[in-house]
Amino acid sequence: MRSWNVARTWIAGFTRALRRDDRGVAGIEFALILPILMLLLLGVVEASRAIDMDRHFSTAVSSVGDAVARQESIGATESAAKPNLDGAMKAIAHIMAPYDANEKELQVVIASVQASPNNAADAKVTWSYSYGEGGISVPAKCSSYTLPTGLVPKGGSVIVVQAEYKFKPLFGDFVPGFGSLVKFTEKSFYNPRNSCVDYVKGENCISPC
Repeated sequence: MRSWNVARTWIAGFTRALRRDDRGVAGIEFALILPILMLLLLGVVEASRAIDMDRHFSTAVSSVGDAVARQESIGATESAAKPNLDGAMKAIAHIMAPYDANEKELQVVIASVQASPNNAADAKVTWSYSYGEGGISVPAKCSSYTLPTGLVPKGGSVIVVQAEYKFKPLFGDFVPGFGSLVKFTEKSFYNPRNSCVDYVKGENCISPC
């Protein structure tokens, strides 16, 4: 009986000491919040990359649109026009660096849209060009195109650039809200420095439609 009392007293004392002993609590708490901290860190990394990529993407699209709008014509002949635009797409790779700008990740669609001399709301595509793969539909030549009201006057012309970029987060599978693929899109309008941008030199802004 005495041995039982001694054992019970020792167990009670050990239990009280254990309750008062807070050594290791900080380690346990850190282990509990570590996954959350890691998610926050990865989220900051991915958000920073996405913001930086979007800046490169917007700059690349506006640079190409502005460069096209400065031209009188795209090529001396129809066969030379497309290679000239292909060459302009190579400039995007330098602006997009260090992010990939190949045909799998990036799609750029450029169209010249001209309003009717009698009705500014009646606009048609005089020529179009597409680079890369994506979800943007390429407007056909002479197809109707809806422009924002008041963007061009009667007979006026505008260069429309639409682009899509497939951004692949490094840790998208681990960070909620990102996923394995994020698509960025841009659409912008550029007034030609001349009356229009001919696809072939010598067309003199005469609509083929």
